[in-house]
Amino acid sequence: MIDRHIITETLRKALEPLPYIYAFWLEGADATNTVDEYSDIDYWVDFEDDYEALADEAVENALSGLAAIEYKHVMRHDHPKIRQRIYRLAGTSETLMIDFCWQLHSRPRDEYAYYENDTVEAVKVIFDKDNIIRYKPLDLAAFAEGNKHRFEEAKYRRTQHIRAEKYVRRGQVLEAYAYYNRYVLEPLIDLLRLIYTPAHADYSFVHISRHIPAAERERLEYFVQISSLNDIDMKIPLAGEWFDELAGRTGEAIYTAKDGG
Repeated sequence: MIDRHIITETLRKALEPLPYIYAFWLEGADATNTVDEYSDIDYWVDFEDDYEALADEAVENALSGLAAIEYKHVMRHDHPKIRQRIYRLAGTSETLMIDFCWQLHSRPRDEYAYYENDTVEAVKVIFDKDNIIRYKPLDLAAFAEGNKHRFEEAKYRRTQHIRAEKYVRRGQVLEAYAYYNRYVLEPLIDLLRLIYTPAHADYSFVHISRHIPAAERERLEYFVQISSLNDIDMKIPLAGEWFDELAGRTGEAIYTAKDGG
């Protein structure tokens, strides 16, 4: 049975000897020790710019040596120095997707590093020949300005609950649901992120069940469970009350971080 450990070790043996590949590491569940039977695999490789085709070939040869590549999708990445592909091997679990990111060696090193003792993002190094994987202290004050803008936007949306309410009154389910998400639910998520994961305030729903306390998670789940216009109509004012509760805590956290407290 091909599992994540076999895949990782096979890739390590294939990639580490190659002089144009400088580092190979894991992110995601493997790095945060949260792997379960449904987890995919998040790989990163740093390679010499002029050897992109050979790096791709080395990875795919290693994977196909284990099993046929049943699924392959080339992602369009916004960053000019990053490439991304998604694979799945024949005979493996349908959830065992292999998310492979290639980083060109010329990517400026001052634009990336991992935060020390970060519980949201982590890295598990397989090999590193050139000090590619580096760490820096987590300074929440560095996020204060951006988080302040996110907080102000959330407060603005809080004043716009009528946008969802009017579609409830019109009896338009699709529009009411869309505006409920944008103006009621998303601001709640933003505040929870600003309080509990201020260095990753843009993560939205990604693994939020692990990032916030159980009581907050259960309360958020209540507001997510929508089955009718009546649900939306009933939950909008309750969500507003919770937002107002969270807003005081959010503001205090942001301004304390900004002041260096």
